[in-house]
Amino acid sequence: MNRFSATVLRNSAFGLAAQLAMKVLSFAFNVLVIRQLGATDFGQYAAVGAFGTLFLFIADLGLSPYAVREFARWRDAPDGAARTQALYANVLWLRLALALVAGLFTLIAAWLTGRPLLMIGAIALNSIGVLLYAVQGTSEAALAGFERLDVASTARVLNQLAFVVIGGAALWLGFGYYGLIVANLLGIALMLYACWRATRALGLRFGPAQPQLWLSLLRASLPFGVIGFALGLSYRYDSVLLNVTRSDQETGFYNAAYNLIFSAVVISNVVNTALYPSLTRQNASQPDRLADITERVLRYLLLLALPIAVGGWALSGQIVQFLFDREYAAAAPALSVLVWVVPFMYLSEFLGYVVVILGQEGRVARAVLVSTGLNVALNTLLVPMFGLMAAAAMTVLTEVVLVGQHAWTLRRLLRQVNWREALLRPLLATLAMGGVVLLLAPWLPLPANVALGALFYGLAALSLGAVSREDLSFLRRARREQVETPQVAP
Repeated sequence: MNRFSATVLRNSAFGLAAQLAMKVLSFAFNVLVIRQLGATDFGQYAAVGAFGTLFLFIADLGLSPYAVREFARWRDAPDGAARTQALYANVLWLRLALALVAGLFTLIAAWLTGRPLLMIGAIALNSIGVLLYAVQGTSEAALAGFERLDVASTARVLNQLAFVVIGGAALWLGFGYYGLIVANLLGIALMLYACWRATRALGLRFGPAQPQLWLSLLRASLPFGVIGFALGLSYRYDSVLLNVTRSDQETGFYNAAYNLIFSAVVISNVVNTALYPSLTRQNASQPDRLADITERVLRYLLLLALPIAVGGWALSGQIVQFLFDREYAAAAPALSVLVWVVPFMYLSEFLGYVVVILGQEGRVARAVLVSTGLNVALNTLLVPMFGLMAAAAMTVLTEVVLVGQHAWTLRRLLRQVNWREALLRPLLATLAMGGVVLLLAPWLPLPANVALGALFYGLAALSLGAVSREDLSFLRRARREQVETPQVAP
């Protein structure tokens, strides 16, 4: 358990510090982009990205998450070096071939839905990134499997820095969202180079292809591919539908709010990404520890997610007014609905990983398909009539359904969780904070409301026992063990 805590904390600390720095920079730049482009052009830019995301699953078909698990399993085996090298080379070749297919499908979809020529050109340019991600994503999967997410996080920071610097120059020179797409491609290329160098240090090379293995790889990764397809469709179908059936402007309003939600889930993503390979190994050697770890992680995630949801709902109007200009006032009601998805996104990601770790990825695929099918059906019915508010409500409903399915699959494990500790105490602290924020919101500016809300929440969490001395001791021990654990040079 000591080594497990140290490894997870190292990956979480590096990942969280890197991604927080990256997200702060990205967040500020995103606000600049939204303001600079205006709702109509930003709506087109968001739709270009949404079209690419819809078919991004084809470029991977679940190979990356499957490879992470297999790298983690094989790396210490007697024949681990040969098996990991063969896996790396074949996944890379296969992903390059799939990336070409994904790019073709994206262009066909843009043409069939009657997108303007300017957007089709942007979608074609953006599709080059899929090829770059084939190499970068394979290398990052290897780094994750070898539990070197600190290296991958550093590469992502380099990517974001390049995007912000080059993208900022492109906006200043008046190149619009085409300039942003080029800046993104250059950032991906830099990230690719950093990850590729790190995988070479692990002894992995771009070796010859073995096509006879590809079918078995695709069969094994198929459940992960279904998950990726369904999640991509669930997260971006509403933006594409808004753009096709409503307007560029409404797409811009919705994505201005939606981008804030994705910024809020960075902590969950970092923690869960760090946990996945480490918890896979831990469960193989000490399966009896899974319930204890699950309870602790659920409590930490809810401690973070619940105040974001309540605070975001109470201050949605102030948030939009503070970050964007009056042109985006219509995004505030959408944000007040969308923000409730945050706790469910935190839970669905972690619980989904636990199901995968238990070797039941087929159940995750089925759960994601059910929730996404509901999302697509209801969005198709309601978005053309009710626009972005329907899209926001369906996003929340989709995640609720997904969490419910994962909870049912893990019901035996979750019966062992002390929900008074994991849920009730964080919820009471959040409700106390929410009351204070609602009371003060009409009288104070947003920064003061956020600061006072965070202070009161911290005090409430401590007084109610949502955060205990044992938690602080646990983090100190894990940090000490991290320092004492020998590190492998990247």
